[in-house]
Amino acid sequence: MAKSKSFWGEHPEHIWLDGEIVPWDQATMHVTQGHIFAHSIFEGIRAYWNQDQEKLYVFQLDAHLERLYRSIKLMRMETDFTLEDLRTSSIELCLKNEYREDIYVFPSVYFQSHVYLNKMVGPTHTYIQTFPHASELDRTEGATCGISSWTRITDNMLPARIKCWANYRNSAIAWTQESLSGFDEAIMMNTHGKICEAPGACLGMVQDGVLLTPSVTSDILVSVTRNTILQIAREVLGMPVVEREIDRTEIYTADEIFLCGTGAEIKPVSSIDHYTIGDGGIGPVTQQLRQVYNDLIRGIDTRYPEWRTEVM
Repeated sequence: MAKSKSFWGEHPEHIWLDGEIVPWDQATMHVTQGHIFAHSIFEGIRAYWNQDQEKLYVFQLDAHLERLYRSIKLMRMETDFTLEDLRTSSIELCLKNEYREDIYVFPSVYFQSHVYLNKMVGPTHTYIQTFPHASELDRTEGATCGISSWTRITDNMLPARIKCWANYRNSAIAWTQESLSGFDEAIMMNTHGKICEAPGACLGMVQDGVLLTPSVTSDILVSVTRNTILQIAREVLGMPVVEREIDRTEIYTADEIFLCGTGAEIKPVSSIDHYTIGDGGIGPVTQQLRQVYNDLIRGIDTRYPEWRTEVM
């Protein structure tokens, strides 16, 4: 298929827009405040190709779409499309674009042009985009992180628990700061001075054989991947898992730190603020989690079939 380049990589041949699959070049939107004011929500969903089986599996599709509809409710949006509509359309779009590689499935919902800034309630447009995106679960080095001076938004400022584009300005300014300071990733704290999350990823900490992570009331995104990793740790690795507030100095002396999210997958951390984490390599628990996760997302490990939606 002929494809052209974009910020996301290669353009797909087709995109889903307001109920139908259309050629990429015909999927246009008017220049109105629906996106200009960042009053839009989205989901990032990964699909993974199993070369041996020649099958594509969308990972945690239902859980992501359930969160999307919670976001629709919190943003007071109205949509004519049901969760099942978007589920079916996502699969059809993957088939239409004939993928045989790892990809992203990216549904977005934004207000229509006549919904104005002072009254953001009403009807929406919806589109689903797909694009290739290779896994990085085989990376051999951990990420360097810096703790940002920018504070994570709180639940009383913006709905931090959902994927709203406006929230990502808070994340982006922290990420940019730490990137310009020479770090790979940023880690943010909340208004209580406790560790919160990285922009675009949650944080896991291993200490004395226990997996710790900030609770869902710590102004984090309620992450589908985070929930998946915690379940794997408990049920597959047999690890105790604790969700609680975490102090800044605790992560400096942790045995292992990793970031997790749809994009980050499971990303090991080698240092934070120039403090080496563990021995600076990929810790044994992080490596176990990465291996189990890789096998589950590709259908190599057949446990938890409800997590995988086969594109067929």
